[in-house]
Amino acid sequence: MKVEEKEARELAIQFTIRFTETQDLSPIIKELYFRDFIERYKTFKTKGLNTEPVSLYFAPGLEYSSQLTVADSKDWEDFYVATNNFLILGFISALAGQSDETANIKPSDLFPSEVIELLDKNPALANMILRKKPAKPVATVGEMRAVTATLAQAATIIRERRGRPPQITDKAELIRIMMNDELFKPRVQVLNESFFGFAKGTRILFIKTPLGLQLMLARDGDRLKIFWTEIIAD
Repeated sequence: MKVEEKEARELAIQFTIRFTETQDLSPIIKELYFRDFIERYKTFKTKGLNTEPVSLYFAPGLEYSSQLTVADSKDWEDFYVATNNFLILGFISALAGQSDETANIKPSDLFPSEVIELLDKNPALANMILRKKPAKPVATVGEMRAVTATLAQAATIIRERRGRPPQITDKAELIRIMMNDELFKPRVQVLNESFFGFAKGTRILFIKTPLGLQLMLARDGDRLKIFWTEIIAD
């Protein structure tokens, strides 16, 4: 196994174990992310945009106005953490509830009723669990903070109602699988143009985790770090 591939797999393992232990991305960001990952994202999204505000994808069922790229890094990081905590906890809850009898379970069955009711009260979040109508993009910093607070509250409800997500009972087996299974083999891309602030020719890696999230990696000095994540679509 190539040294770079081994390092990427080990980072994905560390990310997976740390999230199951903490149920929160905040401490993981301090340990495993580029320090300026939010600024890289904002710069990447604003590059090439004209002066007319447009709606941009942030997560399944959640869009925001391009005007929001001017929001400060603290608001953006809080927004990122709350959104992804909610999505990952929902994904873990779905895995924990899987069985032959629940093969056809609806997304709305995976969340406590309190969570569904809570998100339905915010027009920007009404489509996150089950798409019902055209999305209302988050348009102001105030709306961004309201969405952040609502998703953080929803994540707290999931933790309390469902109990802690199942802990990894056999870390050795998890490590064995993630170090050897082709599903977790990183995909390498050499940039032919600037991307997230990285110059043409930079090697970036994409690697899946068992948490429904794909990590986007690049080298920061002598180690790989995460510069963004995205929900695995397939």
